[in-house]
Amino acid sequence: MVNRITGFSGFDVDGTIQKLMKVEQAKVDTLKQSLQLLSWQKDAYREITNAFRSFKDEYFNNLKPATNFRSATAFASFTTTSSDTSKVVISAGAGAVTGSHNVNVISLATNAIKTGGAGVSKGTSGGLTGTNSVDDMMSQMKKGKQFTLTLDGVTKTIVLDQNYTDIDELAGGLQNLVNDAFGSGKITVSRNNDKLNFKPATSSSSLKIADGTNTYLNSLGFANGQSNAITSGEITDFSGGTFKLQIGDGTVHELNVAGASDRDGLITKINSVLADEGFENIKAIADSNPENPTGIKLVSLNSADKVTVTSGSTDDLLAKLGIKSGSSINLNGTINYSTNDIGKDFYIKVDGVQYHIDLTEDFADDAAFQTEIRDQLTTQGAPADLEVNIVDGKISFKTTNTHEIVILKGDDGLRDELGFTDAVNSNKISLTDSMEKIAANLTSSEPPDEIKPYDAEGKIEFTVNGVTITATKEDSLKSIMDKVNNSSAGVTMRYDSLSDKFVLESKSAGLAEKVDVEDVKGEFFKALQFNMSEEVSHGTDAKLTIDGTEVTRSTNKFAIDGVTYELKGIGESTVTVAGDPDKLLSNIKEFVNKYNSLIDTISNKLNEKSYKYATKNSNAYAPLTDEQKKEMSEDEIKLWEEKAKSGLLRSDSLLEQALDDFRSTLYAKVEGVDISLYDIGITTSNAWTDNGKLVIDEEKLKQAIQDMPDKVTQLFTQESEIPYDSSDRSTRFKQQGIAQRMFDVIEDNIRTTRDSMGNKGALLVKAGMENDTTDQENVISEQMKEQNKRLEALLEKLQDKEDYYYQMFSAMEVAIQNLNSQSAWLAQQFGSSQ
Repeated sequence: MVNRITGFSGFDVDGTIQKLMKVEQAKVDTLKQSLQLLSWQKDAYREITNAFRSFKDEYFNNLKPATNFRSATAFASFTTTSSDTSKVVISAGAGAVTGSHNVNVISLATNAIKTGGAGVSKGTSGGLTGTNSVDDMMSQMKKGKQFTLTLDGVTKTIVLDQNYTDIDELAGGLQNLVNDAFGSGKITVSRNNDKLNFKPATSSSSLKIADGTNTYLNSLGFANGQSNAITSGEITDFSGGTFKLQIGDGTVHELNVAGASDRDGLITKINSVLADEGFENIKAIADSNPENPTGIKLVSLNSADKVTVTSGSTDDLLAKLGIKSGSSINLNGTINYSTNDIGKDFYIKVDGVQYHIDLTEDFADDAAFQTEIRDQLTTQGAPADLEVNIVDGKISFKTTNTHEIVILKGDDGLRDELGFTDAVNSNKISLTDSMEKIAANLTSSEPPDEIKPYDAEGKIEFTVNGVTITATKEDSLKSIMDKVNNSSAGVTMRYDSLSDKFVLESKSAGLAEKVDVEDVKGEFFKALQFNMSEEVSHGTDAKLTIDGTEVTRSTNKFAIDGVTYELKGIGESTVTVAGDPDKLLSNIKEFVNKYNSLIDTISNKLNEKSYKYATKNSNAYAPLTDEQKKEMSEDEIKLWEEKAKSGLLRSDSLLEQALDDFRSTLYAKVEGVDISLYDIGITTSNAWTDNGKLVIDEEKLKQAIQDMPDKVTQLFTQESEIPYDSSDRSTRFKQQGIAQRMFDVIEDNIRTTRDSMGNKGALLVKAGMENDTTDQENVISEQMKEQNKRLEALLEKLQDKEDYYYQMFSAMEVAIQNLNSQSAWLAQQFGSSQ
């Protein structure tokens, strides 16, 4: 690009060039308008495609048999009743015959089921591991400490009522507390060596143990992580700038910090300005975090004062420091003395070192609470200059040094101290745990009768209905169950959490179904309390009589002579099948209405008025250019583009062909069927504006449904032996029923599979369809790609042209400047000679 510093001669170069470029810009605008028209045209074609898809989905969808007009099922309209729906219900489809039948259900079909014993899991047990000892556990069993127990979805918080020093005393005390929370006899608490054991009274119960939520900081008026410092981000610009600072609700001061060459220099500059302005309790220090080597912190030495920093009016220093405008230091809180402090705790972190404040008594006044916190800080070696101030129930911190102070929430509860190291423990096994972990929590694993689901090498192997399943002790129980369920064994393995047992069930019913298991390596099924000595479990067949005739089926739902029976229970019922011509009449009327709506959609596009050319009474409506849009409101643009889009598919050959094909499906005789649409009361409208829409004589159609239902069905559904992709489409058309012909027309236009020539439906080839390869691979998209290439080339030429004009006028301005200089020199010479 050329240097575009112009105008020093006084000549309006930019304005002149803009006028010269208007001619060139017009070519670009024309190409952009052409691209916009193609895009709109593609959208218009896709509207028709979606209309075809909607009609196809509703009336030619195999998954919707009740409205699939290519299937005889849609024309089999019956009403069905059962005198006792708790015994059997029926539905009738194609081939059903009207009449009543007596059904006596003798037995239902059942799946083969093999069930393990109940109470597979042991009770929950927390164990001390590693370096922990009973003494370590008991040192934490102080009054006020808590944890939660959840029994069958009901959660209670267990709060220690005294300090415990003996594990037996603890077990007894917990038993009393648990009884108070859930009721006596619901959960047993016992000692098992150095472990505590919580066990529900019934095997169907679910028990979980977890930490309580430590919300004590709220009682002090603090949020977790609240600090007396504001930390910057990584600083790369040390040039200084301005920021505003406010103490409490006082005056806002704008501070101007001079630049520096590095972080230390900038810290010195900030502190100098703070001191000059009288802010002695606010200091800038280096961030000690190695991950932020250029960062700084603004620290308040007296947290009783809220400090707020906001962006300066100019040259914002906070932005350079990476500090959000409006950040504040507010390390002070209001204490709620109504909270019981016994057993509560929190942390005070000073310069990265945490000090644990653990309270053993309840406080009701400022002096006692302040003394307790100071004493605990002193005992733990906190900095001597760190002061804790509590005045009128408000707590704050003060230091003569630049200590960073952070308030953190205390420990959540006693879960870990009791020996429960998992986030949640339950008496029920967790299917996502490894088999090695689960083995320790199985009832059958308890000595002396120790049964392991895996062998000495950690391998698991078993068969289900002869299918071998292999795993290892590292695999989760869920993954092993998935292997069973996804295998060819034909069974489903599941865990019943209510009864705490496992069940194997065949996926199908009937006498031929079975469940046969055998342990090969390890004792997987035996460990899950399956009785391995039991015989193979088999399913049973359904047995019934229909009008006295014995019937046996392997499933409880089956069809006989077009009637589907669904058995529900043992006993007798009378079922009735009756014709329902009104229902079929309604279905055909709805089909015709939707067909007419589709014809309307196509016809409207074909006949839509075009505003492409100007007439005596109206302007031409082309797509708007960017410049034109700048001069119009949104409503004006919308109205203009509505007319610009109108008529894009007017008299379109593809749509006209589709409309002609639809009309031909209606008029041509169906070979082998001696009735037509006219004979059943369906004709085409005489109005030329209706474009072949259908009209129904309801009385005639209803009579045809009653008198010749088979012929009506055949007229719509008859299939040809000639396949769709055959070259003999003419014969196929003659043999096809009306619905089958319509389906072919729709497929010709929106088919997503390719024919022998590699083409999809005509509309997809032309304009494509979303979620299909033709979305980008279609005729219009290819045209748009070519147009875009031309546009890119034209824009490049446009830029070159503009550069040329600027070079030309720049040279002209230089010449004018030189001429002006020479004229001034000559004038000076003539003036001096006088």
